[in-house]
Amino acid sequence: MENQELQPSDYRIRKLIGILGLCLPLLLPIAGGELLSSMSHYYYKALPGLIFIIILSCFGLFLISYKGYQFDPKTEKISDDLITNIGGVAALIVVFVPTYCLESGSLFIMELCDAKTYPLLGHADTFYNAIHLVAAGVFIFTMGWMSKYKFTRSINHKNNMLYRICGNTVWLAIAFLIALFIADLIKDGFEITPYDVFILETIAVIPFAISWLVKGISMNATKNKA
Repeated sequence: MENQELQPSDYRIRKLIGILGLCLPLLLPIAGGELLSSMSHYYYKALPGLIFIIILSCFGLFLISYKGYQFDPKTEKISDDLITNIGGVAALIVVFVPTYCLESGSLFIMELCDAKTYPLLGHADTFYNAIHLVAAGVFIFTMGWMSKYKFTRSINHKNNMLYRICGNTVWLAIAFLIALFIADLIKDGFEITPYDVFILETIAVIPFAISWLVKGISMNATKNKA
């Protein structure tokens, strides 16, 4: 499978996705001057909101542009192109249907929310928030799928263990996030603490970013040696 030729742009896309993924959880709190309850809530602050929109839009466009390897029906259930298209569309939905302004952990955003002076496509609607959460989950899930299953198709490749660890970590973080939301809905004395979601999002984003960056670098190095 890895002997197939990739377009040079695919190597660059892998590396760019990796770099942007590593930058996202670092740039948002630095630009925002505070730690919010989730990455998505930075949409409601000017500079970090711009960073969030640019990076997520880049994710979406890069993933839709990424073709990957030709689909092999004998060994695969889904093609690189389809899984990244799904992830790319989900990333764009995250941008165009932002999270609601509630429960951000920021006094500034709370005042915006109370005054209903939302920036851009901001809102306080729980239905739109549900769409945002599902899209974010699909985006992260597809990134975990790429790491765990698509990047490990080379037999005995030295980085396969790293890709599996990254993919499993992404999915484990998603599982904890889902468990948190379910427990919060059930209540019964349980409450999500202010930064639980941001921490788990970071735990999910960094591994997929590492796997994309390493895959882009290692495969490009292999190609150059050939």
